[in-house]
Amino acid sequence: MLITEPTVEEQTANKKIISLTVSLVVMLVIGLIAAIVGVLANLKEEPELIAKIVAVGEQNDPKMEKKTVMKQVKQASAASAASPIAKMIRANTTAKIVAPKVTRVSDGPLGLGEGDFGDGFGAGGGGMGSGASFFGTKSRGRRFLFVLDHSASMSQGQIDLRDSELEKALKALPANVQYNVILFAGGCLFAEKGWGYTNGGRGLNYSITGPKDATYPFKGRSAGDFEFEGPDSKLPKSNWLPATKVNVKNTMEFVRGGVGKFFGTDWGLALKTGMNMSPPPDTVFFMSDGTGGNDPKPILSYNKKMGNAKINTFAMQTKQGANQFNDIAKGSGGKFVIVLKGGETIDGADYLKDPGKYSGKL
Repeated sequence: MLITEPTVEEQTANKKIISLTVSLVVMLVIGLIAAIVGVLANLKEEPELIAKIVAVGEQNDPKMEKKTVMKQVKQASAASAASPIAKMIRANTTAKIVAPKVTRVSDGPLGLGEGDFGDGFGAGGGGMGSGASFFGTKSRGRRFLFVLDHSASMSQGQIDLRDSELEKALKALPANVQYNVILFAGGCLFAEKGWGYTNGGRGLNYSITGPKDATYPFKGRSAGDFEFEGPDSKLPKSNWLPATKVNVKNTMEFVRGGVGKFFGTDWGLALKTGMNMSPPPDTVFFMSDGTGGNDPKPILSYNKKMGNAKINTFAMQTKQGANQFNDIAKGSGGKFVIVLKGGETIDGADYLKDPGKYSGKL
């Protein structure tokens, strides 16, 4: 049987048949879609449910539950009917989103602004800083300074309690914030390798030594009244430390054994030294077991001049100097706390209002 190639006329006819068939199929599909859209356009839109974020522990609060679900019924339009799947999802959604519990760290602005952090403060994001806690007092910031009594009057029990709380505070800091620690008595030094002191006689003259053979002379008039032999700008200096595991480990090793306790108690010089840091601290945690008559007014004035840090004050197992502790905290926006022997604390301002309430605890 002889098979011949189709003629040009036959090829043209075949193409026309195929084109017509495709056109008919497309028209049928378009017609079907148009029919569906027409039906949906005549239907009313189902209520739209909007989920509200509710913190854990607040689900039963009527104020929080009110208006958790809002109904929004609108006249359907061709545009809204174009997404029937989206309508079905919204109309059948009845979820309540539960947010993780958060802890407010501070009750006032500090550093770069207020915010909430998780129970362990977490990592501060975007350079916004984070929270720090010392003996239960929490504050926000990016730079935290601990100014701690290292005088001869501190008992071993007080030293151990101080060091334990300091270690917890430093380990809780995220690595994107900075810190430093100043130890003070009749003079002050940074809790870093390379710092120390020599006694010039009778416990009233100290030469604080720093890295690169730097020396800082302090002269005492009495146990609670020392002077720095030079302008305030020449007080001991150091840099901020990132709160890394290595830095925290080195700091705690120095605090626990890098230098022995020494004579005297002078708050003002130690706090001035911390305020001189560049940039200045956002928050100071200041602890002492007593006072030698340090006047809060010059301390607060210098703080306001240098950066106006929040100063949280801690009286270590004493009521001595309670008024000064309170004035410094109140004048800088901080909090005054009295630390008891077991590490528990009482509100210092409350103590001053009614000392008898705490009889036998101090």
